Amino acid sequence: MTSTCPQCSMSLSLDDTRLPSEPFTVVCPRCRQSVTITPPPQKEAVLAGVDDGAQGDESELVRGLSALLSGFLKQSQPQKLDLDKWQRGRILLCVEDGQVRDRIRGQLDTAKYEPLNANLAAEAVEILHESRAEAIVLSPNFDADHQGGAAMMQCVSRLTPQARRRMYVVLLSSQLRTLDTYLAFANGVNLTMHPEDVDSFQSIFERSVKDFNELYRPFNQASSIAPF
Repeated sequence: MTSTCPQCSMSLSLDDTRLPSEPFTVVCPRCRQSVTITPPPQKEAVLAGVDDGAQGDESELVRGLSALLSGFLKQSQPQKLDLDKWQRGRILLCVEDGQVRDRIRGQLDTAKYEPLNANLAAEAVEILHESRAEAIVLSPNFDADHQGGAAMMQCVSRLTPQARRRMYVVLLSSQLRTLDTYLAFANGVNLTMHPEDVDSFQSIFERSVKDFNELYRPFNQASSIAPF
């Protein structure tokens, strides 16, 4: 590209390959006058061998993908939760401390949840099979004489992935922080809770379940599975 200095009429030669896309200023080497250069418009890059018909097909493809994405976004909008599915959710309490267990039972809304007690691991497994409880609150020292805590975790780990996604496991321990997602993952459970927070058990539990459902929402929708 060639330009001319308006002050001294000196011809200024510029390398086309190094021109910016926006107007810029250079200094004339003869008279030191500032010269504003407006580069010519650049041609849009087109793939070699692509003709107008192919570009038209590409536009059709883009429009089709946009329509498909729009449809997916509409389907993925949060849907109204069927509250009837929450009625009397069964929660199995495998907690060795009777006072803590009673505090959890007393805090739960019995119109929504049905707490079930177990004192031994064998009893807990039987209740799981018969009642199909959706959630377990487990203390590591549950049925310590028979290593009940470990036995229950083994029972949970043997579930199929589909069944495990429908079983919500809460690990209750003074060694854990409430809602610690890292320790929950490390221990293979859905929620960790400190015993000091059991008086807020229901609100913490429902908050955790809400986050869980949001995480699995695309998967549940694609698989036509109801939220937990």
